[in-house]
Amino acid sequence: MSAEVTLSHQNRRVLVIDDNRSIHEDFRKILQSGDQSGSLDEARASLFGGEPLLNGLVRFDLDYADQGQAALALVQLARREGRPYAMAFVDMRMPPGWDGLETIEHLWTADPEIQTVICTAYTDHSWDDIIRRLGHDDRLLILQKPFSSVEVSQVATSLTRKWDLARQARERLQAAEAANVAKSQFLANMSHEIRTPMNGIIGMSELLMRTTLDEKQRRYTETLHKSGMALLQVINDILDISKIEAGKLQVETIAFDMRQLVKDVLELFSGPAESKGLKLAAVLPQVLLPEYEGDPVRIRQILTNLIGNAIKFTAQGQITLHITVDEDSVSNTTLCLQVHDTGIGLEPTIQAKLFTPFTQADGSTTRRYGGTGLGLAIVKQLAQLMGGMVGVDSVLGQGSTFWCTIQLKKPSAHTVFSKAG
Repeated sequence: MSAEVTLSHQNRRVLVIDDNRSIHEDFRKILQSGDQSGSLDEARASLFGGEPLLNGLVRFDLDYADQGQAALALVQLARREGRPYAMAFVDMRMPPGWDGLETIEHLWTADPEIQTVICTAYTDHSWDDIIRRLGHDDRLLILQKPFSSVEVSQVATSLTRKWDLARQARERLQAAEAANVAKSQFLANMSHEIRTPMNGIIGMSELLMRTTLDEKQRRYTETLHKSGMALLQVINDILDISKIEAGKLQVETIAFDMRQLVKDVLELFSGPAESKGLKLAAVLPQVLLPEYEGDPVRIRQILTNLIGNAIKFTAQGQITLHITVDEDSVSNTTLCLQVHDTGIGLEPTIQAKLFTPFTQADGSTTRRYGGTGLGLAIVKQLAQLMGGMVGVDSVLGQGSTFWCTIQLKKPSAHTVFSKAG
């Protein structure tokens, strides 16, 4: 769609709502150029000087209603037919039916996009009264009677153009959202396609390492295996974020042992931590139950991302996982998972961007430490899927604490009984 709005594509449909039908004729003379408007054109030229203005004016498509109820029916019909009005001029006093404010309330319910001008010669309602009824809304203007023809022309031209620009913005947003969904689906499909041969490469390299190899062959094979595993992690991250954005990732609810899960994750990272001379520890609360119901695979993924990041950005010191109970009820528990490191820390301006997909602190971070920038975005989405939230507390040069909360179910009495039996 072109960024320029051409007159042929603009919505010039205007609804005039006034119980005085002579006002309808006034609006017709002002907003619909033609031979019958010659006297008005001459009056303009006489009053303001210069050449007649009508040749330069836009011709509007006008409909009329003398009561609010009739106007509502026209607006509803126009929406159903796909020919909505861009704007409406609404008289304030229209006895015996709705007044202008009540009419506008009904019109905005039927058509949230319509631009509206209140036309009034009286002070029945103060501006404060109007705001209380309709709110601060940029769809609303007030035109005091008696108004000039130039005022009406300018208001109609400006508001119909505003309607067109707002519609274009919405259409562009919808197109962008559709493109984003298509991108996510493409990434998900491609990740699946790539992951299949990668699994074959990793599997064959593992089998090859079990055979008799000389030192050089083993070193090459181990490098091949590590590279494949690193690439597979990137693919898995892309696949997960694509599923999340497409709304296709769901969390399970099964029974698991939180203490065992933490132990397994720490064992996974014991080697990388030890190779950098880092101390890796966990602090768990005494009140932690032996069993909860949730998604252990996704919780393991959260801890893996948080601890993996901490090790990546910490040169010396320690990594500590703290788990605390934030809320506890008869059937549910909210746990807070905190990973504290003594690493490089973060500036406050950077912290807000960290949970956005494909984002790291800056370009040098990617070059120095690697990674896709998806890990924390995945943590955020997974935590939200489990009824929680994420955050970070960090001081540049002193380390960071990344945390998230998750809601878990307590095992039912039936589950406990069946396991005890």
